[in-house]
Amino acid sequence: MSAAGGVGDVVVFSGQGGQTHGMGADLHRRFPLARAVFEEAADATGLDLARICFEDDPRLHLTEYTQPCLLTVEIAFHRVLTVEFGFAPRRFGGHSLGEYTALVAAGALPFAEAVRLVRRRGALMQQAVPEGRGAMAALVMDDILDSEAPGIVADAGVEVANYNSPIQIVVSGAADRVEGLRDRLGAALPDLTFIPLRVSIPSHCSLMRPARDRFAEHLAAAARHLTPERAAAVASNVTGGLHEPHLLTTRLADQLAQPVRWLDNMRTLAAGGPARIVELGPRPALAKFFGLIGVLATAVTNVTEVQATFGRPRPVPTTASTPIPATAPTVAPSATPGERLGSAAFRAAHGTRLAYAVGGTAEAAAGPALVSRAAGAGVLGYLDTARLDLGRATAEIERLGATLPAGAPWGVNVPHTPETPGRTEALLAATLRLGVPRIEVAGFTTPTRALVRQRLSGLHPGPDGRPRPARLLMARVGGVEAARAFLAPPPPGIVTWLRERGLITRAEAELAPGLPMADDLCAEDDRGGGLWALLPTLRRMRARAAGELPAAAGVRLGAAGGLGAPEAVAAAFALGADFVVTGSVNHCTAEADTSELVKDMLAAAGPGDFATAPDATLFEAGARQRVLRRGVFHPARAHRLHDLHLHHDDLSELAPADRERLERQLFRKDLDEVWHEVAADPDRWGSAVLARAEGSPRLRMALVFRWYLADSALRARRGDPAERLNFRVPCGPALGAFNETVRDTALADWRARHADGVARLLMDGAAGALRDHLVGAPG
Repeated sequence: MSAAGGVGDVVVFSGQGGQTHGMGADLHRRFPLARAVFEEAADATGLDLARICFEDDPRLHLTEYTQPCLLTVEIAFHRVLTVEFGFAPRRFGGHSLGEYTALVAAGALPFAEAVRLVRRRGALMQQAVPEGRGAMAALVMDDILDSEAPGIVADAGVEVANYNSPIQIVVSGAADRVEGLRDRLGAALPDLTFIPLRVSIPSHCSLMRPARDRFAEHLAAAARHLTPERAAAVASNVTGGLHEPHLLTTRLADQLAQPVRWLDNMRTLAAGGPARIVELGPRPALAKFFGLIGVLATAVTNVTEVQATFGRPRPVPTTASTPIPATAPTVAPSATPGERLGSAAFRAAHGTRLAYAVGGTAEAAAGPALVSRAAGAGVLGYLDTARLDLGRATAEIERLGATLPAGAPWGVNVPHTPETPGRTEALLAATLRLGVPRIEVAGFTTPTRALVRQRLSGLHPGPDGRPRPARLLMARVGGVEAARAFLAPPPPGIVTWLRERGLITRAEAELAPGLPMADDLCAEDDRGGGLWALLPTLRRMRARAAGELPAAAGVRLGAAGGLGAPEAVAAAFALGADFVVTGSVNHCTAEADTSELVKDMLAAAGPGDFATAPDATLFEAGARQRVLRRGVFHPARAHRLHDLHLHHDDLSELAPADRERLERQLFRKDLDEVWHEVAADPDRWGSAVLARAEGSPRLRMALVFRWYLADSALRARRGDPAERLNFRVPCGPALGAFNETVRDTALADWRARHADGVARLLMDGAAGALRDHLVGAPG
């Protein structure tokens, strides 16, 4: 893309919710113009906004400070692009607070005056409704504006605050009414996803009228500084069209108490033919909404993306750089006992309330609904992609990214599939392209080229000069060798290979030796017992690794496997875990991506109702996976298939009675027909594997048997009662332990279980167990 702005270029700016510690730091360090913007903001407000933005300053999340900080960062981006890269947009837009940035960028509002105004705006909003009295929630559903949802919202006494896209609106109002709306919507529209937002202010609704009236006075006083005619190029949140200059201050006041018509804004800004649309800000948000109406927009959130989008800057004079204060992390007070467990650094890095994550492995049945529910409650969740073909996985990732609020804690699980390395590489590339903020990897024993590229892309120096990755990586490991690889920097040979091919930049390659491969390292054990030996070992390994790579000391260690009761979670933290990751307990929640029949079966299971069965991916190697045993024949049938594979070299060697039984009871079709289906799907089974199978009857037999294992999991997710005996339900005794924990409570019914509620029960219960142990221990 050339540096010069094209005809009709558009720039848009996101609003509150995209703030993040460290935002704008790379721009501040690289460009004198950006430093000048921060200095001008400090002079206008009397606040050191650079310190608030770059350090772990809790004020960043207080509306009075959030708004001037975001405005400053966004204007820093805009000035750098216009002066140094020649970007010359003709139309401007912004979401809520971002509308003020758009007015500054268009020349309708001086920057210094804008910073003072938005600080006052934020303070008035904070004062309008007492803490805890207001709430907001995002509602996500296809064609939501044509559904019953808006009418149900209005009938509940709640208001639509944002019309964001064809599939998302945000509602606002009194906290009790917003919470009561959840059940009404769930009953009427089961496909709708309800995501509570972590805000204390019910923006853009009638509760903001007192703030609107008081803010109108400040706007009147500032009117002499405005150039209203330039606002004609700026989209109005209130009307959806371009501003009428003579109504500018009225519309800005009204915006506080009226909905943001962003869907109309996007159509207004995209009208008139092809245009380059660029979103500027600390996190991508609006570009995703444009994508949902079929309009391409590019998000620029850091220096790397500035250069990728606009090329090299023009030569400009440089001045001495302004020193960036050292980071001084702070910890906000916790609201519940469970929020005090584990690592504060984990909570801060992921923007969560708990040192806890919902894993994206198959045992969690973590589809979009589960991840959205968790993220909306401030719980980290990873999307399970192992169950999906590549096209559907990419679509679900894109949909999650477009619908979740900016800054929501979510990510994607990427399993290592040695037989289909192309799929793993494509999935990692998709997460990179779609801006996924967090990756959970499983099954990697050593870093691959695709994984190292994912880790290093966007790597930049932080305010302290240390390497900062563009996204967070959690590695799940089952042994010390894999752990050692993720505590170390990316392999130099792979870094060189990527640099020589232009897949990473020289700056990224130079920073690589100072960065461990993982930000979070999770010890897991699928067999039971090994976790308690592995976790202390990893703590000692981390300490030794830090002697050679200081940044390794900051790698957070987690525990996964068998965590179904509060006491088990307490034991993990007692052994020094910084965080925990759950799997099986999430399989039996209302949002889990499986059938209601499976959930009924799981809710009735005890700790002894699970067994191991041959693993669908590592069948030939004899690997085992935990599955439900109660009420199904699958474990026994899967073991029978493995025995047949051990004692025969070809399907043709099977006894006629064995073959007839397999085709009638297990496969429900002729085995030769199954092989033709496998052979026709190289994306799923691996083209190299299928090529080898053409000359190996034994491998063909293994692939046919693996088809049954995979298809049994699909039958379970579909919930066909006629196939119940063949159901393959990956799950473990941790769920049985959880069922025992909630027996005789409302949570005995899986319909009352939600991923965030399970998280809080386990974490608060673990805190109580640790407290009771300490109180009861002899002195």
